[in-house]
Amino acid sequence: MASGKSTIAKKYRNFDSKMAWIKVDNFKDLFDHFEKEARPVVHGSANATLDFLLKNGYSVVMEGVFQNPVFIQQAVEIAQKYKISYKVFQLHVSLKTLQERDKIREGVKEGCRKPLEDEEIAQLYHKIENNTYPGAIKLNTEKLTIKESVKFIDSFFE
Repeated sequence: MASGKSTIAKKYRNFDSKMAWIKVDNFKDLFDHFEKEARPVVHGSANATLDFLLKNGYSVVMEGVFQNPVFIQQAVEIAQKYKISYKVFQLHVSLKTLQERDKIREGVKEGCRKPLEDEEIAQLYHKIENNTYPGAIKLNTEKLTIKESVKFIDSFFE
């Protein structure tokens, strides 16, 4: 949360060039009360969508807070099935910056949602930091602007 995932992913979405964006959080919204038990269904639904898009010639940016790297591996296996090159990026920002950004992010500013509690952000932050995907490329969105982050990602696909 608040690391820049959606902001960066939106820069790539372009249906004219068959570039899609899968936001895993949108699948969470299918459940009124998202619980831990629903995560496999949420990620399974996102991965089924990934499979459909790749099979139909789309390039895909898939973004989400992956608390369990097994869900990333499932997405990687789908890309491998279609012999599509892929990269896994893990965005990094300090805990303090995440907590500050969450208070001013979209939806909070407009009063549509409440910011997360600092303790909740800290728990999730530590879980993700200690549960990284092997070979993930680190991207520090605290040190790079959005434009620089996109350029950094692009450099892996040239």
